[in-house]
Amino acid sequence: MALVSVPGPYAFAEALDAVEAGLSVMIFSDNVPVGQEVLLKRRAAERGVLVMGPDCGTAVIGGAGLGFANVLRPGPVGVVAASGTGAQQATCLLDLAGVGVSHVLGVGGRDLSAEVAGASTLRALRALDADPATELIFLIAKPPAPEVARAVAEAVAKLDTPVVTALLGPDQDDLTTATETVLRVLGIPVPEWPSWPAAGTAASPAGPAGAPGAAAPAGRLRGIYSGGTLCTEARLVTGFGEFTDFGDDAYTRGRAHPMIDPTLRLEALAEVPPGDVALLDVVLGHGADPDPAARLAPAVAAATARGVTVVVALVGTEGDPQGLHAQALALQAAGAAVFASNARAAAYAAGAASAAAGTVATAR
Repeated sequence: MALVSVPGPYAFAEALDAVEAGLSVMIFSDNVPVGQEVLLKRRAAERGVLVMGPDCGTAVIGGAGLGFANVLRPGPVGVVAASGTGAQQATCLLDLAGVGVSHVLGVGGRDLSAEVAGASTLRALRALDADPATELIFLIAKPPAPEVARAVAEAVAKLDTPVVTALLGPDQDDLTTATETVLRVLGIPVPEWPSWPAAGTAASPAGPAGAPGAAAPAGRLRGIYSGGTLCTEARLVTGFGEFTDFGDDAYTRGRAHPMIDPTLRLEALAEVPPGDVALLDVVLGHGADPDPAARLAPAVAAATARGVTVVVALVGTEGDPQGLHAQALALQAAGAAVFASNARAAAYAAGAASAAAGTVATAR
């Protein structure tokens, strides 16, 4: 296969060359027009190859990580993901439960849109269904177009391999709950997902209200995210707040992705006023910042010192070069409440903001 990682305006020509040569291609590049994506995937179907992307941030092929890749153990779960950080969250939780993956096939965040119509998702599902190392398929995506969701459901029903789906949206399971479903199907006990409470609080999804010594913030919730799917999930879990996905194409043109360069997110955290709740994701693995806590922890400490409640969703494995626990302890020491589950982090942040809003209303 070929991996294309050039500025978006030049990705189409390189990817088309690969497809025409009979190669599957992973397009790490973002800012590729959707019309070009449709043409590439149409031609790939004719050539019998798979196009992963554009804006495919994560893949694992036969144990080899591509793009932003966590260190994962080998195992029976094959992942199809129209979501880079969503795949990372789910596979890292599986790793924490002792379950590995056969392959992670990213297809690009727009694959389940009405325009692209699930072209690569459908091909990837068939490929994993034919793979003897894959015993269960885990399908992950941001909210799909309704007609595409129906087509994917029809395709899933025809597969021999069992499939667990996590299609984020209202009234749908979050990624943590869907991962727990995968574990139950495999007959694996669901563990207690790690969390590292901030000093004076309890790391509970109910939030810090009533915790000894917990200071009540004013109640506004600010989501400062690097992962689009994690941002979407947090917004769905909380149901309120102001969220920004700094990994969106609008923020990455001419600069590195925020999982590599945290500058914009550090600036956003510095602007959160006293009393508010700041919810952030930190994603570990190859390709990401080699030590995100080195720059983030001082910013967290400064924020908490001025009265901001900081909550961090930390996505990674102990095998990652940054080290999951080392990063968690550094962020915890700076004053953040840290969770291995993004959904749990979002629920905790919502609880903190809601409890604080009630405290402020009572005071008034």
